[in-house]
Amino acid sequence: MVMTVVMSSADAGQARQLTEREVTFRNGSVELRGTLILPAARSPSPAVVFLHGSGPHPRTGFRRYAEEFGRLGVASLFFDKRGSGDSGGSWITASLDDLVGDALAAVDHLETEKGIDPQRIGFWGVSQAGWIAPLAASRSEDVAFMILISGGGASPRESELFSHQQEFEQAGLSPERAARGTEILEAYFDYLATGEGRAELLARLEGIRTGRLSPLAEQLDRTLPSEENRPHWSWVATHDPAPAIEKVKCPVLLLFGDRDTDHPTALAVERWREGLARAGNRQVTLMVFAGAGHGIRMREGHDGGGRAPFAEGYDEVQLGWLWRHVLAGDQ
Repeated sequence: MVMTVVMSSADAGQARQLTEREVTFRNGSVELRGTLILPAARSPSPAVVFLHGSGPHPRTGFRRYAEEFGRLGVASLFFDKRGSGDSGGSWITASLDDLVGDALAAVDHLETEKGIDPQRIGFWGVSQAGWIAPLAASRSEDVAFMILISGGGASPRESELFSHQQEFEQAGLSPERAARGTEILEAYFDYLATGEGRAELLARLEGIRTGRLSPLAEQLDRTLPSEENRPHWSWVATHDPAPAIEKVKCPVLLLFGDRDTDHPTALAVERWREGLARAGNRQVTLMVFAGAGHGIRMREGHDGGGRAPFAEGYDEVQLGWLWRHVLAGDQ
């Protein structure tokens, strides 16, 4: 099915007509379904593959970006994460390699689409995608650029520890209780990495179910994989992003918030800079938005009702960067 729609813009006279259709592609036995949006009067077009954060993610959250990018002249492929929406498979039993394979399968599919420039296909990703995208780019020369938001640089283990320690601080835990919580988290990561110590970990979780650390027990109850599924999640404890980053040669836009309590911005920025410097990559734009949290959502002045707004300039930075680094000379 092909559907043509007219999208609005700040200047209606400049609005572009976009073509939209459903697409299906595969990574091995897993069928993934998504939406392709093509800009009008531009052939072949550069294109973005949208990559997901952690947990289940249908494609719907990417539409606002895809339509903005389409009005600029960039095509978009946004798909339901495996095990979400209309896509097959399961994100719960997916390994990091599975998710990287899904990303590269989307790139491969775009290369078969008419109207797409196969030399200008890149990634847009948030949070968990900060580990997926550079690993995919390190394995394929077909990835031409990346826009990554609130992710990567720091390892998954460092990110998880940081997030929990922020929760301990916000809960007003004593240094002794916070230290105990961190010890339990280290035991959790050791189990993920090795498969050993599960019984001891469960006993320690039982011991904190009624105290100030009970929220930690509840969280780990939800995320602790079974012994059979643990190998698929071992990467959370063992993945080192540095080797992949050191192979990234394409233009990169990195966006962070200085109030992020889910991912350690200062450490992530340092690691990204170090890794890209080792790669000899000078095509790097890095911005930290003051007052912004994870996903560049503003924390300052937000009353907590609904989702916080994006930081001022967040959309414009992305559009300007795409224009300069992907579309320049193509008008």
